[in-house]
Amino acid sequence: MKGFLIKFGLLAVLANAAVADGISTLNLNEKTYSNINKVYVSSGNRVIILYPGGGTSTTIDKLPQDFLASWGIGQDKQEAVKAAVAEQDARNLDRAILAGSFRRVHGIIYDTRKPESGWVVFRNAKVYQIVDDGALVDSTPGASDYLPILVRNLPNVVGDSDYVSFTALPDGTYSYVNKLGEERVIRAYDAGHICDRSDIPPAVLSGAKAFDVAVGTDTRASMARDVVGDLPESYDLMASGSGFFVTEDGYFITNAHVVKNSRRVKIKIAKDVSPATIVRTDTETDLALLKVDGHFKPLPIATNAVDLGQAVFTIGFPDIKLQGTEPKYTDGKISSLSGMKDDPTEYQISVPVQPGNSGGPLVDLAGKVEGVIVARLNDMAALESVGSLPQNVNYAIKGTALRKFLSDSPGLKLADVADPAASAVSAAQQAVGIVLVY
Repeated sequence: MKGFLIKFGLLAVLANAAVADGISTLNLNEKTYSNINKVYVSSGNRVIILYPGGGTSTTIDKLPQDFLASWGIGQDKQEAVKAAVAEQDARNLDRAILAGSFRRVHGIIYDTRKPESGWVVFRNAKVYQIVDDGALVDSTPGASDYLPILVRNLPNVVGDSDYVSFTALPDGTYSYVNKLGEERVIRAYDAGHICDRSDIPPAVLSGAKAFDVAVGTDTRASMARDVVGDLPESYDLMASGSGFFVTEDGYFITNAHVVKNSRRVKIKIAKDVSPATIVRTDTETDLALLKVDGHFKPLPIATNAVDLGQAVFTIGFPDIKLQGTEPKYTDGKISSLSGMKDDPTEYQISVPVQPGNSGGPLVDLAGKVEGVIVARLNDMAALESVGSLPQNVNYAIKGTALRKFLSDSPGLKLADVADPAASAVSAAQQAVGIVLVY
């Protein structure tokens, strides 16, 4: 019996050694996994990778063949798994097309199964009137005052008083006359037309892109829409924002809400895209400090007090899907020395900003940062409060709050003076970058 136990123990050791013979280190999605001790294909045709203290999974096409082969997953098995995945994907695609998951808005086809920047989710909204342009919908049913919006191409609408949940893309404003004879201006949204398979671009059908120009759309629209598809890992891109360098060695400022819930962050500066590390965030001030390897042109942070009416500008990257990735300049003035509800940490500004400008620098004519773009007045909140849409009311975090935030990271070599060889606009353009959030 003793001899049997010794022999059995030896066999177990040999078996475990055989299991661990595969390649034990793997780079996957910019992360390194070490001491891998087991790899196998699950019933769902995903590859499971186990290591001490945890594990991960991925699709078989993202793994090197030599890694798979070292764990006993040979070429025949790989091909069988890929065929099974392709067959399941084809069935899922057919069901998604029939369910109306592919939607067309202004010549663009969106796969709404995937996260789409700019789209808004409405849950249990109440339809209260069908009009020629769509449906007037109460987006906050149950509240003391309803908050009306117009929704074009709303799916599955039977009639008034229906409750519906849907996703839709902001689509300007809509004017109508209410029962009291008053003209009202409200936000409009477009839920999109349901697409046939023949309408859907091959890149969207294959899953390579979350959206693309509809088949047959003119080339001018196509050129405007292909920009995001050229970005690294565009399939996984969740959101984007703006930001700027404050040191030559790559410390970079943006808003905390821009990088919130990110798995990875990259910064696009001109034509180069570099990975960034989140050093620190502060949700109270809505600031985030990132670090990029390299040498850059920073902006100095102003120390002087600003005056009401002082001229300022920003350079940022609003709505890159529609407007592209080239930097956009807008200017205006300091409208108030305090923010919403007299918030002492912010300025109200008349500089026009849009989604995607968040995190960009508010710069004075001397080329110094007076603040960080943080928000525009919420259109829906203003509509609910005063019954009309706001006109160019935006906010920036004060430079004093930015300096305090940076003081909690000792050792940063902040720029002291503006570049004397560059204009304020040129200096800002060299310092800004797009924050790509994955």
